[in-house]
Amino acid sequence: MTERMEDEMNQIILNMENSITPKAIPVIVPLAYQAILNLQERINQANAVLIKAGRGTSKRDEDGIPLWQRYSLSVPEAAKYFGIGETRLYQIVAEHPGADFILEIGSHVKIKRVLFERFLDAASCV
Repeated sequence: MTERMEDEMNQIILNMENSITPKAIPVIVPLAYQAILNLQERINQANAVLIKAGRGTSKRDEDGIPLWQRYSLSVPEAAKYFGIGETRLYQIVAEHPGADFILEIGSHVKIKRVLFERFLDAASCV
């Protein structure tokens, strides 16, 4: 590089350093932070309601396995997952004795999630 080019580059750098002024924060940034805080607050409120209702963390929930990854679901879990009432799920189990989506553990009934999904896919009404 020539000496003249170096002097011009140094002058540009000096001008840049002298002209640095704080930029205004875009309007959307505070809005995004506010939205995140609102969501966190609603999540905390929902958790408080679940705990008060006795639906907080159960022994099964402490495993950290979400419903959509579990092999089998209890009837209340299946009701929540599939959006079908518990009574109707018990009726379906009674109407289909020995079905491949039913897992009996002693006197407890579990529903095999994937197989029950296939059953619902094939059904025209429940």
